[in-house]
Amino acid sequence: MRNPHNHEPRIEAAAANGLCEALILIVEDEILIALDIKSTLVDAGAEVIGPATTLRSATPIALSEPLSAATLDVQLGRETTDAIAAILSERDIPFLFYTGQALPRDMRARWPQSPVIIKPASQNAIVAAMAELLGRHRAAKSIPGAR
Repeated sequence: MRNPHNHEPRIEAAAANGLCEALILIVEDEILIALDIKSTLVDAGAEVIGPATTLRSATPIALSEPLSAATLDVQLGRETTDAIAAILSERDIPFLFYTGQALPRDMRARWPQSPVIIKPASQNAIVAAMAELLGRHRAAKSIPGAR
């Protein structure tokens, strides 16, 4: 969990990491983990929606908010976030999985472009993975014919 006395240098370089003004959805059912992710991303310059702790609360956000990206836990209770991933993909919104378990084979096959970050990860790792995800997405959108 977050150590309030740990000031990792990743926050100081927020403008350089590509998260400034990014609107990121957090879908995570473990509230302490969700709040840690939120704090980490906000410290890095992002705006955060959530945490959404259920599919029911995540779905309308994924369908309608002008999101830049999302971080999804694989498992919310007994349900997976596969439906949220499908909505985000349809809207061309990049996402990563932040999970304590292996990504199920069918989800890995369906979302091969989405990074998988294994819990627990450092704040640096979360920020770096999100910045890389957004950077790749922005670069792909700037290439004619790329999605």
